[in-house]
Amino acid sequence: MTIDPRAADRFRRLPRSEWRTELEALVVQEFRTALLMTGDETVPLDQNYFDLGLTSLRATEIKQRLEAALAVTIDTSVLFGSPTVDRLLDHLLTQPLDGTPAPGPAAPAAPAAPDLRKSLVDDLLSDLYQA
Repeated sequence: MTIDPRAADRFRRLPRSEWRTELEALVVQEFRTALLMTGDETVPLDQNYFDLGLTSLRATEIKQRLEAALAVTIDTSVLFGSPTVDRLLDHLLTQPLDGTPAPGPAAPAAPAAPDLRKSLVDDLLSDLYQA
């Protein structure tokens, strides 16, 4: 299953109080699909999704699909620095999902630690060679 490309339009029609519920359903479904989970399996929101078996390549694909569907930018440090669905949801809820401008300039993300970058590159290369 892929994300509905009209998700951003759906959020524009929703009151902000309903964004978390709708966004969680959207993100959890995407992770459930990427992790090859069945519909009755639960994606833990507070557990590291790499510990659940997600690869960095699949995480990057999820990031790209969410960005396209929601018309937002997802900071890579959010995706890889503290990789839980809850953290990703918190970040997405700071984005202007209803099409309004962001409330001021976003602070620049801290650069990834060298060992984290090396680990990410190693994971990506491993994924590519296993494919």
